[in-house]
Amino acid sequence: MTLTAFYDYRLVTLSCCIAVLTAYSALEIAGKVGSASGRIRYGWLFCGAVAVGFGIWGMQCLGMGAFQLPIPVLYDWPTLLMSLASTILGSVVALYVARRKSRPMWQIIFASICMGGGVAEIHYFSMQAMRSRAQSVQTPWVAALSVSIAVASSFLFIRSSSYFNAQFGVASCSKLRRALVIGLAIAATHYTGVAAATFYPRVEFNGDVRNTVVLSALALSIITVATIVILAFVLLSLMVDRRFSEQAQHISQGLIQSRLIFDNLKECIVLYDLDRNLIKCNRATHVLLGSHELVRSEADQAKAFEVFLPTGESVPPDNWPGAMACRGEYLESCEMQIRRRDTGKTLIFDVSTAPIVNDAGETIQIIVFFRDVTQPRLADEVRMRLAAIVECSEDAIIGKDGKGIVTSWNLGAEKMFGYASTEMIGQSIRRLLPEDRLYEEDEILAHIGRGEAVDHIETIRKKKNGQSIHVSLSISPIRDAMGTVIGASKIARNITERRQLEAQLHQSQKMDAIGQLTGGVAHDFNNLLGVVVGNLDLLERQLQGNEPALKKVHAAQRASMRGAELTRRLLAFSSQVELSPSAVDLNASIQNTVELAGRVLGPEIRIVLQLDKSVPIVFADLAGLESALLNLMLNARDAMPRGGAITIISAVSSQQEAFAREHKGDLKEGRYAYVSVSDTGSGMTREVMSRAFEPFFTTKPRDKGTGLGLAMVYGFFKQSGGTVRLYSELGYGTTVSFYLPLAADLPALSQAASQHTFAKEEGAVLVVDDETDLLEVAVSYLDEMGYTALQAKCGPEALELIRNSTWVGLLITDVIMPGGMNGAELAKAARLINPTLKVIYCSGFPADALAERNMQLVGGSVLRKPYQRVEFNALVHEVMHGDDPSIHQEQQ
Repeated sequence: MTLTAFYDYRLVTLSCCIAVLTAYSALEIAGKVGSASGRIRYGWLFCGAVAVGFGIWGMQCLGMGAFQLPIPVLYDWPTLLMSLASTILGSVVALYVARRKSRPMWQIIFASICMGGGVAEIHYFSMQAMRSRAQSVQTPWVAALSVSIAVASSFLFIRSSSYFNAQFGVASCSKLRRALVIGLAIAATHYTGVAAATFYPRVEFNGDVRNTVVLSALALSIITVATIVILAFVLLSLMVDRRFSEQAQHISQGLIQSRLIFDNLKECIVLYDLDRNLIKCNRATHVLLGSHELVRSEADQAKAFEVFLPTGESVPPDNWPGAMACRGEYLESCEMQIRRRDTGKTLIFDVSTAPIVNDAGETIQIIVFFRDVTQPRLADEVRMRLAAIVECSEDAIIGKDGKGIVTSWNLGAEKMFGYASTEMIGQSIRRLLPEDRLYEEDEILAHIGRGEAVDHIETIRKKKNGQSIHVSLSISPIRDAMGTVIGASKIARNITERRQLEAQLHQSQKMDAIGQLTGGVAHDFNNLLGVVVGNLDLLERQLQGNEPALKKVHAAQRASMRGAELTRRLLAFSSQVELSPSAVDLNASIQNTVELAGRVLGPEIRIVLQLDKSVPIVFADLAGLESALLNLMLNARDAMPRGGAITIISAVSSQQEAFAREHKGDLKEGRYAYVSVSDTGSGMTREVMSRAFEPFFTTKPRDKGTGLGLAMVYGFFKQSGGTVRLYSELGYGTTVSFYLPLAADLPALSQAASQHTFAKEEGAVLVVDDETDLLEVAVSYLDEMGYTALQAKCGPEALELIRNSTWVGLLITDVIMPGGMNGAELAKAARLINPTLKVIYCSGFPADALAERNMQLVGGSVLRKPYQRVEFNALVHEVMHGDDPSIHQEQQ
């Protein structure tokens, strides 16, 4: 007959909690033992082993107290104490092995067996300590299972400790999970061992009962409290120790860092006592001033150094910075020259002194700072000498050494390349070379190294903003007194404008050559067509009644007429077609053409007319003029397949000599009627624009156009004494402008307009345009008017200038610009910074065409591109001296 036991599950739960707390403490102790060293490590090892062993033993006692038989049970306390000692010994072995970050597997297994055996042994010691009228019989396989669980939990603890050694004192979910698993495994060792025992009743107690005790509620409470107190004390000690360790480590690191900062400062720092004896100095002091002189007495220091003022006046030792500081006279940024008597080397220092005081406010030491400014002072002298020679030059005059490092940079170079002298001196001249021309500098340096000059080579260089410019370079070697080449002097002249004029002349010559070739071909082809058409007429009379043959003749006649029309267009391009010019009302001709085109443009195309009624009579061929206008409107329609707006503007334009030179040089000075046709279509790329007027060049499909429309327009206006200009932005649209001579030339009016000037103006104007040529033209106009001109190539750059120059009164901006910000957006953002800022917009498109592209212009006037000086000056004067109502509206 077996005895039936039962458990007090409150004590079971409490024992499991004690086991988990013990496991967590063991992980923390292992981390501390792993991070400590020397005797402290062994102190924590043995104290931790006692705490862990006592925790496991307390869990065991609570487990035995929770196990209750239906008969009285006593416990032999010497046996219980022996189980406690066994557990502590096993914990020592486990913690000793666990402290190591890397160890062989056999040590881990050995330590796991020792610790697991200790945990299992405490259970069986406790079972042996039981005194009752019952006999226990163990189930072998269950007992073996309990021992296996103990060894496995020990193995998990030792393996986990290597990972958590680096996290000593840091609570984490992973650590808590491991502690929970290990603690429950330790508890499971005990309860599995109890389950392995079967109890049978007997008459007498099984053993001596003289040294027995009863695990009463009071005894269990004392064991529980003692266990928790011991473990809490250990954890608290670990926490306090960690705090002290961190503070000590921070203090140590602070001292090391302070020393490193002190030694690595570029300034010389010297510490003196009040008797001017050296106490301490940093590494820079040893390098610049030498260490052996500084350790001498005051008299020896006077023998080692000489001190001079910047004027060359000698300073006696009693007035040296350290001596003055000892008298309470402190210096701040005082420049002095110090010469070492042993080497004769003279250095220029910026000297400052300061006192070091104690808690009572008394000066106990003096600190002296020496900042070496020798090289900056010498560089300043070199720059001043060079500036006196070259600053007045408009050309860029640059000095460089034999490796291409810039040594001097004049004001002309700053203006030409956009880099300040501080940005270039000490940098390689290759900074100005495009990637595909870096080889040029190697060739130049090779010539200079051989003492050869390089005269007037023309090449390309790169400005700071990335823009490429054409320059003419002359480089000469610089020699020292011995004749050795030590560098080079470079003179660079900006020839970009000359190259642009040459390109314009080349384009004009190309168009003339194409016109002459086209005219010659068309003339000869007309002669051939005359023969063909005449013979077809004769053949038609001879074939009367032969319908099949006449049908073929008529087809040939139609083809001949299409050929004749083709030659007429070619002759119009080459300016060889015969025109019949007469006095024409330009506005009436435009309206007639619009009425005619309205039938073919379609309802989705809207036509906007802005005709100046004061435009005088022009002298042109009426049929050719209306044909050209119709061609432009049809081209605009084809560029807007989804609909849009065509804006036609007429006005009077007075062309000056300078204006004509800057814009293709194809108009003579005088007054012209001006007409522009703008669309809101897809626009053109720069490559397409450069070939737009060439015969047979078209971007349309083969069956949609011949490429002669714009060529005929170009030829007509050139032959009429005017010209055509093309302006386009990809994605925004195209404007074609043409000029025609007036029927009655009014030189007096033209002269009056060209001579109209204003008094010198004052103020600042910011010009923004991504076209460098137009930017330079506008700046030149403003300089002539007397304004301070600022310039920018994009919106963000302009906003930065407005923030830094709030005194700017007028913004002149291109409407369509790259960089993510157009002119309308720029004006809006600028008005937020400066609400009183006035605005002038520049565009090749009229305002209505811009509105079609959702360009909502902030209040301001619109200046049409290309503009000339008279209209530019007049509009700037009007805006700067007038009252802009848009400003008041926005402020309200």
